[in-house]
Amino acid sequence: MKIFSRHDFMELPAGTIFAQGVQWAMDGFNIKAETIYNSHGIAIDFFYKSFLNIEFDNSEQLFERYDEMLKKGISYPINESYAREGTFCSEDVFLVFEHDDLKTLVKEIQSILQ
Repeated sequence: MKIFSRHDFMELPAGTIFAQGVQWAMDGFNIKAETIYNSHGIAIDFFYKSFLNIEFDNSEQLFERYDEMLKKGISYPINESYAREGTFCSEDVFLVFEHDDLKTLVKEIQSILQ
């Protein structure tokens, strides 16, 4: 795995798997989509999909579903939508899974699914 600054992360391609946070604390399991550039060609934001989000239509429904999951044992599928990151925090860092890391992850998941 490798850690990138926000500036350098913006140049990585769509399909990059990452966690986000500060230098010593990162969370999430996300896939980067396209980078958003301003009219001067400067990368300002990006789209991503979080594998830690469930399907929901609005924030009220999200909170209701989390409550149902905890209290009633209900299951909801992974959210298939992409979102705009939108924090613009220059101090964020990104822990990026490299090719060999992803191969290890796939191998572990395949062994669990058998």
